[in-house]
Amino acid sequence: MDKHLRRYSRPAVFTLSLISFLIAMSTHAKAMTVNVNSSIPVTTQIVPQLSAANGTLTEIATTQHQVGAAINASANKISSSIEQAEQSRATQESFARQSERLEQSRRSFAVPETICTESTSGSAARVSSQARATQSSYARGGGVSNKTIRSALTDATPAPEQVQYQSAAIHGQWCDETDYAAYGGTDLCPSVSQYPGGDKQLASLLDGAGKPGKTPDLTFTQKQIDAAVAYTLNTTAPAAGRQLGKGEVKTASGKQYAGLMTQYEGIMDAAREPQMAMIASSTPNKATKDALNDALKVPSAQSYFDDTASEQARSSGEMSQREFESFEVGRRYANTAYLSDLQQMEGDNLIREQIRVQNLGNWLALASKRELEKSNILTGQVLALLATEQYRPQLAAKMEQVKAGVAR
Repeated sequence: MDKHLRRYSRPAVFTLSLISFLIAMSTHAKAMTVNVNSSIPVTTQIVPQLSAANGTLTEIATTQHQVGAAINASANKISSSIEQAEQSRATQESFARQSERLEQSRRSFAVPETICTESTSGSAARVSSQARATQSSYARGGGVSNKTIRSALTDATPAPEQVQYQSAAIHGQWCDETDYAAYGGTDLCPSVSQYPGGDKQLASLLDGAGKPGKTPDLTFTQKQIDAAVAYTLNTTAPAAGRQLGKGEVKTASGKQYAGLMTQYEGIMDAAREPQMAMIASSTPNKATKDALNDALKVPSAQSYFDDTASEQARSSGEMSQREFESFEVGRRYANTAYLSDLQQMEGDNLIREQIRVQNLGNWLALASKRELEKSNILTGQVLALLATEQYRPQLAAKMEQVKAGVAR
């Protein structure tokens, strides 16, 4: 360590000695004025470098100013964009609220395009009343064009043998191929009818009389109405006894016979009622005309009508009660064109599905209704047969007493 100290201490001592000498000399020297007018190194080297540096600094300052201006302009643009975006958002929200209020008002007060079809439901009561009025008319021979059939409805009940002759005479107008093969060309079957078997087939009540293979008709023509009434007469024929004359009812036995006959006729009227109701509900109903005209203004209803309407409904513009009910249910369920109407209606999908399910239920209920009508017809026929069997012996016995009384 001492060696190191000795090595570095020598130059330091020398330096201090030199400085002391120079200071001492300067104290004894004289002061002199020096005037420096120019310096070649400064002029040729330092000044150009300073000028270049100054230019560079100026450019830097200009660039900084431009950058600052650009930043300010960009900030202004961003601020303006933000302000415009906020204004657009506020305008959009205001428009959305206005649109929502308008949509709510439209849903509450707009009239749907299918409003015309709603008049059909309002006509249901009038259609039903008209059908019942028609039924009571048929029971008294009204609305029947065939004279023989009308007489069978209005004339006094003849003897059972005469009822059989009457049925044979009526059948001549409804002769089928089987009958013609057996006794064709006679007065009982002059030719095969355009409505073969119309007076002895259940289809005459359900689908309308006609040739085999025809499509069902829910609105009957006049010929089909006559055939259905003839079928009703054949299946509920009053074959238990005849009406008495004025002279016959004066006796005690005659009065008893008339009482029994009245009871029998009451039961026979009940037996005929389901069939007469079916005929009346299959007759063109004038109460359907206006409602049908309104409903057909809707394309989906018109489409279903074109596919399913009976010939009578197409030609007259009137439907029967049966076809009217079928039209009301079917056009809402068994009609693909109605689906487009359903999609345009407001409401969520659950409500739409509930409507479809309800319409399906209506369709099935209508089918059940028709099955019940058929069952009622068959029940009425059974009732007529039971009544005949019940009253025939009593009426026959009383008839013998009447004859004996008249003879005395």
